[in-house]
Amino acid sequence: MIVKEDCVKVGLCARPHGVDGEVVIRTAGSFGVDDIAFEFLFLEIDGGLVPFAVDEIRNKNAGEALVKFENVDTAEQASRLADALVYVDRSWLEESDDVHEQLHADMLIGYAATDVSHGALGTITGIDDTSAANPLWVIETPDGGELLVPVHDEFIDTVDTDARTVEFALPDGLLSL
Repeated sequence: MIVKEDCVKVGLCARPHGVDGEVVIRTAGSFGVDDIAFEFLFLEIDGGLVPFAVDEIRNKNAGEALVKFENVDTAEQASRLADALVYVDRSWLEESDDVHEQLHADMLIGYAATDVSHGALGTITGIDDTSAANPLWVIETPDGGELLVPVHDEFIDTVDTDARTVEFALPDGLLSL
């Protein structure tokens, strides 16, 4: 069984494309076709992740890919996939040689976050990439608050993928902003 916590959200099925069952996938963050070109993609349907075999995937434009799934052969079938979130298995991304910095940032979603000076911070729940030049990790604190930490390798002290934890070494004053 596919567990959502073992996957990374890479995009959204936006709409059908053409009449042969292709769909437009809007990629999240800085994911591109090369980052999601796997044999299977998982679509969130009715709260669960459903594997879809990929027949073909190619660039449409910046931030969008065209995907033809196996056994999705008409625009009507493709339209049923509209608005479904798209995921890949986290371990596939970790094995990829072409994974870039933003992709690593997305892979930390769901990890428990601590700081070497301040201790437990909370859980990384997402990436705020409204400013693409300066994406931020969104950390939900135990009291229900929210911290924003810049996505920079220099702020990471250690990452334990088995324990799903990340320890930051944040500059003085950053947490009080």
